[in-house]
Amino acid sequence: MRIPNGVAKIIRILKQQDHQAFVVGGCVRDQLLGSEPVDYDVVTSATTAEIMAYFPKTVPIGEKHGTIAVLLDGFSVEVSTFKVPATAEGSGSPAGKGDAPGAEWGIPAGLVQDLALRDFTINAMALDAAGGLIDPFGGAEDLRRQVLRSPRDEAEQRIIEDPLRMLRAVRFCCTLGFTLHRTVYEAIAKHHDLLQRVAPERVREELNRILISERPSLGIRLLLETGLLWQVMPEAIPMAGFDQQNKHHDKDVFDHAMAVLEATPPRLEVRLAALVHDIGKPRTFSLDEKGTGHFYGHHLVGGRVAGEILRRLKYDNKTVEKVSMLVSEHMSRFPRVRDVTLQRLVGRVGEDNLVDLFDLQRADILGTAPPFDFTALDTMKEGIARILSEKQPLRVKDLAVSGHDLLRFGFQSGPEIGLVLDRLLTAVQEDPGANDRAALLKMAKKYLK
Repeated sequence: MRIPNGVAKIIRILKQQDHQAFVVGGCVRDQLLGSEPVDYDVVTSATTAEIMAYFPKTVPIGEKHGTIAVLLDGFSVEVSTFKVPATAEGSGSPAGKGDAPGAEWGIPAGLVQDLALRDFTINAMALDAAGGLIDPFGGAEDLRRQVLRSPRDEAEQRIIEDPLRMLRAVRFCCTLGFTLHRTVYEAIAKHHDLLQRVAPERVREELNRILISERPSLGIRLLLETGLLWQVMPEAIPMAGFDQQNKHHDKDVFDHAMAVLEATPPRLEVRLAALVHDIGKPRTFSLDEKGTGHFYGHHLVGGRVAGEILRRLKYDNKTVEKVSMLVSEHMSRFPRVRDVTLQRLVGRVGEDNLVDLFDLQRADILGTAPPFDFTALDTMKEGIARILSEKQPLRVKDLAVSGHDLLRFGFQSGPEIGLVLDRLLTAVQEDPGANDRAALLKMAKKYLK
């Protein structure tokens, strides 16, 4: 297999210093899958101090874990000292220079030991300097079989070392279409509570990758099955198996959410909203006298819960606000509407977020019992498109007067000005022709009295 010139040069320099060096990890996996690797990693018998001494430009991105970024000929490559078992850490001797056990395949013992400590066999393969494949744990065969397995079937040990590997396993299933080997599945189900040790930022990033993958619902279902969803998003658990008892729904709340998730485009905020858009339903369920289920206000409850979940997972404020808004507004579909209603909707949602709202609403319809009726959504979209083309007033800033005008007109600074501007906006939305400076000041004068 091919090794880029910059990476090959790093390996050559290390070998000239009498060290072993190999290309490892995801770049080997990607080449076997026919994909161009995004980056390359090298492992070596050299210590971090030696790596930094051999190369003039280095960055100690993970020195305590034995990883140095080497910058050479415009290439940035992560170069790491051979991994060693936890019991051997701190011994002071670099792995691979002694007689470490594990060379039963006729390859360097330090490399075998390093690969044995990696998360999955598909990431536990290496290339020698000539591009020859080194695969002591059957990673290539697992790629062919599309199964995710740990080297030597030591899934429990690898998960205990880094519990985030449980989410990585789910993510690989979503991105590659793989299944979990029995030992991996059982280890996750047994140790899912260890995810509490992991920083929420790391959990968030893996959840993002799951959601924007080609198979997002597969990932969320695996989280539910293995118990990981209890750790990531316990608020979603009541959706599973919750019968909606409504003729418009042929799925329980969770399965409906999965259908909506699959029907949305791979944009993070939309998929986050799709996942939790009905999370308020179990909390708002009621039955009428005919035995039909209703969920009055579930979108508003859901918007609040969505915000709580995203803040806990350390999402930025912009994402929290947008997803909460999409959830709160996903029921805003009006078959017969006045312009003022649509104007207010656009004012709440924002023009930049309309496409995301429409995509969520369309997916929500596709997740219900057929036949699918898009009439109300299409009518609403047409009305909003017309309003935008006519540049009708949508927000206070679109008024022909401002707060400064009202101050000069005699109003006192404070909440009163905001209330008056809101009244003026309502009047203008009812009659767009009234958006005239003189007319608005005359109207404001009545409120001043």
